[in-house]
Amino acid sequence: MNNVWKLSIAYMKKQKGKTIALLSCIVLAVMLVFSMIVIRDSGYDCQIKEAKDVHGDYHVEFGGIDKDQVQDLTNEKDISELNTSKELCEIVDKKSGVRLDLNSFDKGFISSFGYKAEGREPIKDGEIVIEKEAASQMGISDPLNKNIDLMLLNQYLDDNGINQIDSANKTFKIVGLIEKPDKYYDTSSYGNILRAFVYKDSKLPIKVKDIYTGTIYLKSEKNVSQFITKMIKKLDTNSLNLQENIEVYSANRFKQDSKFSKENIINLVILIIVSTIVVYNIFNIIFQNMTSQIGLMRSIGMSNKKIKSMFIIMSFIYIILGTLIGIVFGIIFSYVGLRVVYGYNSMLTIQKLSIISSFVVSIISVSLSSFIVIKKSMKMSIIEAIRASDKYEKKSKNSNKKRDEKSKNLLISIATRNLWRNKPRTILTILAITFVGTMFILNLGAKSLVKNNMAEGIMSGSASMSYGSVDKTVEGDVVSSESLFYKLESNLIQKVKDIRGVRYVEPHFYNPYAHILLSEDMLSKAYQDELDRMKSLYQVEYKNEYPLLIRGYSDDMLKQRQRFIEEGENILNPTSGEYKKVILVNNTNSQITNSFDAKIIEDVKIGDIIEVKLPVYRGGIEKYENFKVEVGAIMKESYAAGQDGNTQAKGAQVIFREDEYKELTGQKEYNKLFVTAEKGQLYSVERRLKELTKDYGSTDINGKGEELKFIGIQQSSEEKLSVIYQFLTISILAVNIIFIMRSNIIARRKELATLRAIGMSTKSIKKILIIESQLYGMVASIIGSMIATANYNYNIAKLNKLIFEGGYTRTVEYSIPLTQIIILFAIFIAMGFISIYVSKDKIEEASIVECIS
Repeated sequence: MNNVWKLSIAYMKKQKGKTIALLSCIVLAVMLVFSMIVIRDSGYDCQIKEAKDVHGDYHVEFGGIDKDQVQDLTNEKDISELNTSKELCEIVDKKSGVRLDLNSFDKGFISSFGYKAEGREPIKDGEIVIEKEAASQMGISDPLNKNIDLMLLNQYLDDNGINQIDSANKTFKIVGLIEKPDKYYDTSSYGNILRAFVYKDSKLPIKVKDIYTGTIYLKSEKNVSQFITKMIKKLDTNSLNLQENIEVYSANRFKQDSKFSKENIINLVILIIVSTIVVYNIFNIIFQNMTSQIGLMRSIGMSNKKIKSMFIIMSFIYIILGTLIGIVFGIIFSYVGLRVVYGYNSMLTIQKLSIISSFVVSIISVSLSSFIVIKKSMKMSIIEAIRASDKYEKKSKNSNKKRDEKSKNLLISIATRNLWRNKPRTILTILAITFVGTMFILNLGAKSLVKNNMAEGIMSGSASMSYGSVDKTVEGDVVSSESLFYKLESNLIQKVKDIRGVRYVEPHFYNPYAHILLSEDMLSKAYQDELDRMKSLYQVEYKNEYPLLIRGYSDDMLKQRQRFIEEGENILNPTSGEYKKVILVNNTNSQITNSFDAKIIEDVKIGDIIEVKLPVYRGGIEKYENFKVEVGAIMKESYAAGQDGNTQAKGAQVIFREDEYKELTGQKEYNKLFVTAEKGQLYSVERRLKELTKDYGSTDINGKGEELKFIGIQQSSEEKLSVIYQFLTISILAVNIIFIMRSNIIARRKELATLRAIGMSTKSIKKILIIESQLYGMVASIIGSMIATANYNYNIAKLNKLIFEGGYTRTVEYSIPLTQIIILFAIFIAMGFISIYVSKDKIEEASIVECIS
C-alpha cells in the first residue's frame, strides 16, 4: 500500500501544473460554498445583534392585557425577567400632530427597550419623561424642565361595542428624557412608537385604559415561538397582544429565508455540477497523459485493484488538500466579503454546516470525476492503453481540405476544427458555461427587473402597486402622528414642488380612523368572510361600525380621477341638498382571495344615504361625530386596486370635496401630499423628500417602492452576495478554460510548429487559439442567453397573470435582459484573451526546428 501512496504522490508531482489547476478548481469551489454560507450567516447575525442593540434585547413583548393575565405571566417558570407598565392613553401635540404612547414610569420596562435616560423620573402628578426624538419633532429645543401643553386621547370601545373618544388637555413639566441612537429612527421597518411616562399614581382628566404592556426575557431564547404559542392559548389572547421582539424576529426571518431560498439551493446544485464537470475535465486530461504509463504498469503485473487504489488515493489527497486550503481562503475572503456585502467588521459565524458543505462539494465533484476516469481506464485493454497518447485522433485530410475550402475565414475554420477534436470535453465545458451563464442572466436580470419595476410601482406588492399615477406620498407616521392634527405647511409644499424631478404635487386631506355605520345584513358575503378571518386570527370584532378611510380632494384631484367613476357623477359642485355628496369606494383588498373583488355594501346605489362617524376637532378637543352623506358616485374596483394607495384601508373609502371635509371636521390644513415624479427620478426625489422632512412632525415617506422599508437591506445584501457568487463561479470556469487551452497547446506543439514552418505567423497562430478559446464562451453564452431569455419572459407572463387576478391593471413589460447578456459575453471574451496570454510561453518558447524534431 505504501508503494501505491508513493506512486500516487509521484504522479501528482510529475503533473505539477495539472495538479495545481485541479486543486485550484477544488479550492475555488470550496471557497465559494464556504464563504457564501459564512458571509450570509455572519451578516445576518450582525443584523440580529444590531436589532437587539438598537431596538431592545427582550424576547417577547405584550400589550393590551389585564392585571390577571399579567399575574399568569409572572407565574410562568420559563420567564427569567418580566417588566410591566400600565398603558394609560395617548398624548398628542396639537401643533405638530406628534403622538406618543403614555405609560406609567417603570425603569426596567424603559431599559429593556434600550433607551438611555437623562434627567430624573417623575415623582408627582404633572411631571413627564418624554422621548427626546418626540420633542425634536415637536420643535422643542432643550426640553428639560420646560412645560408642554398636550392633549390626552383615549380611543376605546364602550360596553355596547361602540367606538368612543375621550380627550382632554393638560400641561406637563418635562423632567426627564429618554433617547435611542439615530439608527433606531432610520432603520425601523414597522414605524417608531414614541413613548412618554408619568408618575404611576398620576390623576389624568380622562378615562384611562385598565390594561398593561411589558417585555419578557426567557431563560432560553430558543423557546420563544413555543412560549408565545402556549401563552396565547393560556391567556386567551392573540398574536397582536403577545408577540416576539418584532425587529429581532424580522432579522431572524430574513436569515432563514435567505438560507433556504430557492435561488440559493439552485445555485448550490449548479455549483456542484459545474465543479464536477471542471474537475472531471482536468482529471481526464491528467488521465490521458497517464494512459500509456498505466498500460505499461498493467503489462508488468500491476493489478487493477492497485490502479484503482492509486486513483482513490490521489482523489483523497485532492479532497483533503483542496477542502482545507479552500476553507482557509474562504475565511480570508469572508472577512472581506462581510464588509463589502453588509458593511460590517465583525467576528465571523463559522458553523458546522459551512464546513460540512465544503467537504460535500469537494467529495462529490472529485469522487464522481475519479469514478468516471477509473471506469474508463479499466475498460481499456493493455495494448490500447500502451498505444494511447495525448495526441488527438487524426481526421481525413480531404475532409479538412473540403471544410477549409468552404470556409471564408481560414483562422475561424482551423479554430472550429480544433474546438471539436475532443467532443466530450468540449460539450461538457460548454454545458458548464451554459449552466453558469443562464443563472448569471436570470439572477442578476431578475434583480434588475424588480428594482426597475419598483420605481414604477409594479411587482413590489399591493402597497406600491395601488398608487397608480402617484409616485410618493408625504404624510404623518402611522404610529407616531395623529391625522387630525398633523399638518403640511404651505412652505413645505412649495419646497417639495421645487424639487428637481417633481412633475406635480397634490395636497389633500386624509384620515384612516373613521367608521361607516352599517347593519350586518348590508355587508357583502366576501367582506363578512374577511371580517371573520380577522376575528379568528386577531380576535378583532366589529359591531355595526366598520373601518372607513376618509379622503378630502380638491376639484383638480377629482377631475384627475374622473375615469375611475363607474356609476353616478363626479362631486365637482358644492352640495345643494340636505346631505353632503360623496364618492364611495366600495371594494377592499381581501386576504382570502388576494384581490380587490370584495365589496363592502352588498346593494349600494346612487342616491343612497349612509352614515359615517368621523374624528373631528371641536372646542379644543378631539371627538367623534356622526354624519349622514349621500352616495353621489361609486368608484370602479380598479381605483381601490390601482390608484391613490390603499395601505390603511381595511374596508370602504369615502371621498369628500375638500371644503366640505374641512367644514365637517374642523381640520384646516392639508395632512397628506401626493408627489408625481419625472420618469427615472423616483429615488432621487425620495431622497430629497426625506431630507426635507427629517425633523418635521413625525413625517413618513411612502408610495412606490414602499416594500423596500421591509426588504431593502436584505435585498441589497442578497444582490451583492449573488454578484460575488457569480464572480467566483465564473472564476472556476476560467481555470477550466485556461487549463484546457494550455493543455491543447502543449499537445499540439508539433502542429503549431508546422503551421509556423509553412509560413503562418505567431500572431496568426495566437488569433486561432484566441478564437478557439472564445468559442467555448460564445457558443455557451448564445445557448444560455436563449434559455435565460425564454425563462425570464415566461416568469414575467406568470407574474402578469397574478397581477391581473389581483385586480391590478399595470403589468410588467416583456423584455430581454440585454445588460446581463452583454456583460456575460464581455466576460467570456476577456477570458479567451486571458487564457492565451497565460499560455503564450508554450507558444513562443521553442524554435520551429526543435518543435518539428
